[in-house]
Amino acid sequence: MIKLVLSDMDNTLIPFGARHVSPRTLEAIHDVTNAGVHFGPATGRDYVELMRFFHMDESCFMTGIMSNGKRVRVDGCDVWTYSIPHEWLDRIAAALKPERGMFLICYPMDTNLFNPAYVVGASEEEMNEYERLVRFTGGRVVDVPGIDFIAAAIACNGDEERRAYCQRLIAEACPEVETVMTVPNWFDVLPLGINKASALDIILDAVGATRDETVVFGDSGNDVAILGEVHYSVAVANATDEVKRVSNFRCGASAGEGVADALFEIARAARAHEVPSFLKEE
Repeated sequence: MIKLVLSDMDNTLIPFGARHVSPRTLEAIHDVTNAGVHFGPATGRDYVELMRFFHMDESCFMTGIMSNGKRVRVDGCDVWTYSIPHEWLDRIAAALKPERGMFLICYPMDTNLFNPAYVVGASEEEMNEYERLVRFTGGRVVDVPGIDFIAAAIACNGDEERRAYCQRLIAEACPEVETVMTVPNWFDVLPLGINKASALDIILDAVGATRDETVVFGDSGNDVAILGEVHYSVAVANATDEVKRVSNFRCGASAGEGVADALFEIARAARAHEVPSFLKEE
C-alpha cells in the first residue's frame, strides 16, 4: 500500500511558468491525503514560495522535500535544514563576475511570500528576464550578502556550449557543489551529497514509510537521483530521456494534469487497500 507520494513541481505537477496548480490538481491532492496518504512536493523551490503555487492552501505541502533536499518538512514542521556555506557562494560569484549573461541568484533561509532573491552582478535587464521566467523578486547586489542562504541558482544565457562552459567555471571555482539544469538556461546549485535523494531517508523515517511504500514523480535532472531510490518511480510524459530511463512507470504529461490523474488513482487504491493500477507490473 502506498503511504507517501512525492512530486516535483515545475513541468511535473504544473507546467513550467504556471502561477499555480489547477483546481483539479488541488482536488486530487486533497483526495489522496484524505485517503490517508502523505503527499508533498520534492522540489527545488522553498517552503514559503510554495504558498502561491497551492492557492495559499498549506495543507497541500505540510510534508515535503524542499530546496532540493536542504529543507525537509513533515506535518508542518522542519525536521532538517541546511544553509549553503557563504564562502562557496563568494567563490561562485567571483567566477561569474567577468562573464556577461551569467550570474548567481541566492535565496535567503528566512524568506516571505514575495520570494525575494539576491541577484549578484547582473544588469537590470538580465535580472528582469529571469524574474519573469522563474518568478522571483530580485534585488541586485555587487557581492553576496552576509546572511544564511538555503538555495542558489545560476542563470546562463546562450547555447549548449555556453552552458557547458558555465558548468566548468563553477566546477573549478567551487568543487564542493554540482550544477544541474532544471529549466532552460537555469542551473540549481547543489552541495555535493545533498539533494532530493539524500533527504529521502529523513522524510521516510518521519512519516513511517519505506521505499516500497513511496511513489515519486519527476521530469528532469534534479529528479534522477531520488527516482533511482524507489521502485515506484514515475516519469511524466514530457520528462527528459534520462528521467524516462531511470523511472519504472509512466503517467500523463504535466500540461495534461497527468500527476492529478495518478493521484486520484492512488487515493482510490488506498481506500481499496490495493496497488494503483498504473503501478502494477505488466
